[in-house]
Amino acid sequence: MRKGEWFFPVRVFAACGLFLVFSAPRAGTAEVVTDSTKAGIEIGLTYHGDRIYFFGSMGGIDADAVVVKLTSPVEKVKLNLKGRVGPFWMNVKQYEVDRVPFMYKIHASESLEKILTPETAEALGIGFDTIRKNLSFHIVKGKEDERDRDALFEGLLRLKKRANLYKIDDASRIEIKKGQVFKHYFTFPSGAKAGEYLVESFLFKDKNLVGRASEVIAVKKVGLEEFVYQAANEHPVWYGICAVLIALCAGLLVGFVFKGGGH
Repeated sequence: MRKGEWFFPVRVFAACGLFLVFSAPRAGTAEVVTDSTKAGIEIGLTYHGDRIYFFGSMGGIDADAVVVKLTSPVEKVKLNLKGRVGPFWMNVKQYEVDRVPFMYKIHASESLEKILTPETAEALGIGFDTIRKNLSFHIVKGKEDERDRDALFEGLLRLKKRANLYKIDDASRIEIKKGQVFKHYFTFPSGAKAGEYLVESFLFKDKNLVGRASEVIAVKKVGLEEFVYQAANEHPVWYGICAVLIALCAGLLVGFVFKGGGH
């Protein structure tokens, strides 16, 4: 072998070694095998919400608790704060809040406080407090006050919980069978938006992370819903004109049908 011929395979071996080091799971954390009854959800005219069941194998992993987190892409929302103006309560401030997950749900086999430490919860993004720390607030109307942020976040939580978009259920929602298999389900409400929803499963033993897995659920619009969505986003002017014409025609039709009755 000529001088230098050995260098190429050694260099390839070293590169592969580095790849394995950075791509392998962290020490003590095993890869969990999970599956679901659906890989996606189609939103059409008849969509009124859906439910997807998830399953995971704990075989060979010494774990005593499971936490599963569902998150969606983040968005930007506008929130108003009410205040007294004379004898009336009115919107006196408006904030633009960025990095808000549209949907955020946690399921756990028991109370989160018993499963993991606050430090682990923050590192894995588990809990409403982790959402609060990632939000970005920008005043749009009125005078900014640092105390407003807590009120805005509490109001946001109430709105999201009411719409079944935010939820933490650690009252044994996840069922573990003989320490080998866990199962549960997530409900996607009628207001679910199109996008990719990330489902992450975490296995713990004595508050230490010992296994994890992730999968993606694709939610997309189909049929007339998709056509209307695409038209509104890609051709907003024509969409607005058509919407006005349809409303006028509908009004004329109703007037014609009930022309002999009351208005």
